[in-house]
Amino acid sequence: MSPRTRLALFCAVAATSLGSAAAVWAATSSHSAAATSSKSQYNIVAGKQDYRTYCGQCHALAAALAAGFGGVGKFGEDGGPSFDDLKVSAGLCIIAITEQFGGHEVIVRKMNWTQIHDVSAFVQAATINHPIVAKISDG
Repeated sequence: MSPRTRLALFCAVAATSLGSAAAVWAATSSHSAAATSSKSQYNIVAGKQDYRTYCGQCHALAAALAAGFGGVGKFGEDGGPSFDDLKVSAGLCIIAITEQFGGHEVIVRKMNWTQIHDVSAFVQAATINHPIVAKISDG
């Protein structure tokens, strides 16, 4: 193989390798940016206010100044679990809000998806350092 052919072959392989690496880097960077922007689109301040409006009368959470004991004529009369010791993920929060049990069938009709996501982001941020990981239960 002549030196020119070897040089041309080397340049072609190098260009292909660099192109592939650049494509992987670009895909990874745009995916990270998309993940960051999707997380930052939720309004935790609005989530705290919505938590107090829709959730706090049944679910205690000190970060929201919510006592959570229920009340006659409110969304729920019996109250729900306190989140003061539970670590609640946003995903679990969304599932719990949208499931049709324990008063949530009323709440889900009153909240829009933006409010549900804002509340979920707030609850996750407020409970991130709590010791007990929350799980869905039937009681």
